[in-house]
Parts: sequence; structure tokens; C-alpha cells
Amino acid sequence: MFPDAPKEVLDEIKCEYETTLNIPDMKPSAQWMLMPVGLVGSGKTTVTRPLAEHFGLIRISTDEIRKRFKSAGYSYEGAREISQELTEKYLDFGYSVAVDANTGSPRGLAYNEKTKKLFPNVRQLFIHINPPVEFIINKLKNYPHTWLFKDAEHAIERFNFHKDQFKLPDLPFVYTFDTSRDDLHEQIKQGIAAIEKTLSQK
Repeated sequence: MFPDAPKEVLDEIKCEYETTLNIPDMKPSAQWMLMPVGLVGSGKTTVTRPLAEHFGLIRISTDEIRKRFKSAGYSYEGAREISQELTEKYLDFGYSVAVDANTGSPRGLAYNEKTKKLFPNVRQLFIHINPPVEFIINKLKNYPHTWLFKDAEHAIERFNFHKDQFKLPDLPFVYTFDTSRDDLHEQIKQGIAAIEKTLSQK
């Protein structure tokens, strides 16, 4: 078991991670948030990164923050809070944000509600990352587990735990991606079109 990071380490990791964020030159005329929903290994980052680049969103990744905790020898406690603090900071500055995490988990849904109360005029657009379970398990079996999991067995164990705990929330998904298919580039184009259409609607 790794110890929880003390406050000074939390602050250091937060500042260090913040320097890696890609801040767009222009702020959007209307703010919004990209909110992916998907299990461990489903490909949330694979989809969220190109969408964030296309739309000029600040992508904030909980896993990238967790990686810094792991490298420093601490537990992941505090990673989600850092992600949320940075999300609120840049929303307050007038930017749009892509939340690179499972926003459909119980904690994610609770934070979505909190964010909606803090920023009632910022639209939340949900996308579903939903490849077959067999694809995710095969991916975890062959993935080079450098930091998030001890080995493939541990990765599959954690996936099954989260899968059993997860209930797909009733959300208005703008688009559903299947990252197991060979046409992901085309799906990204279709997702962009679906998002643009939704943003154009009042």
C-alpha cells in the first residue's frame, strides 16, 4: 500500500501537471465541457484527445495526474480532486474543458452535478466509449503495464471490479464510439459533426 501524499506534494504535483496543459490561444464564444463515459481500457483518451485538439478544449486527464502520484511513491488519493480543481479554474477563466475520465461513475456524476451548479451556463456534452468487453480484456492482456497496474492479471481484475460496479447512467449521449473497430478515424469525424450539430442547437 502506498501512503497518501501530503499537502505540499499535492500542490507540487498539481503545479507540475498544470504546466503540461495545452491552453488554446482563443477562448470560445460559448463554453462547454466534453464528458466521456467508459470503463477502464475502453479508449477514453484515444477518443478524447483528438476531439479536444479539434475543438480547442483544455484536456484534463485524471490518469496523467495519477501517474505522477505513482512515480512519487504515493497512492492515487487526491488525483481526482486536482483534476476537478483545474477544471473549475479554467472554466472560471472562460475556457472549455475536456474531462479525460469516466464522468459516468458515481463520483463523476456527483461532480457533474456540482459543476453544473457552479457553472450553470456551461453545457455538458456526453459521449459514450463502448467497445466490446472482450476487446478491452484482450487489450489489457497485451498492454505494457508500466504504472497503472502491476501486470495483466491485476489489470483484468480491476477492470472486472469496475465493470461489476458500473451502471450506465441515463445520459443524452451525443455520440457512441466503438474503439475496437478499424474505422475510428471516421467515427471521430462523425463524432465531431454530431457535437457541432448539438452545439449549434439552443
